[in-house]
Amino acid sequence: MKLFSVLAATVAVTAGLGSAQTIRVGTFHKPSVVVAFYRSPLWADALKAKLAELEAAKQAHDTSKVQDLEAWGNTQQELAHRQLSGDAPLTNILEALSPGLAEIAHRAGVKLIASDIPFADPTVQTVDVTDLLLDYLKADAHTLSIVRDLRKR
Repeated sequence: MKLFSVLAATVAVTAGLGSAQTIRVGTFHKPSVVVAFYRSPLWADALKAKLAELEAAKQAHDTSKVQDLEAWGNTQQELAHRQLSGDAPLTNILEALSPGLAEIAHRAGVKLIASDIPFADPTVQTVDVTDLLLDYLKADAHTLSIVRDLRKR
């Protein structure tokens, strides 16, 4: 549904442009963003909070809460693997990035950022914003090395 919304917005924007105007659309390398997100301080903070909840539940002998939190962890691990392989949407990652997307778009000089653009007519110019997203996620040197390897594939 979100992909349809992005495509509809792109069509609506490009339909109103004259033939001489170009719309710049930010795109990104999904595997790089997935790796950077799950290695980011943003994710580390969320995970740390869940681990603290888990420890508190164990101390309180709240087996139901422990089971729920362990299931959450397993689900998140599976989601990360599916996102990395391209088999799951990046919804949670894009939600986490949303506070910074307007500034990233401004810095890149784009009107919108889309994870997929299956078609673009000649009035659309794509701009890779992956590096700006990695900056926002505070990707460290090791993460950047992993990302470089991913981009070579």
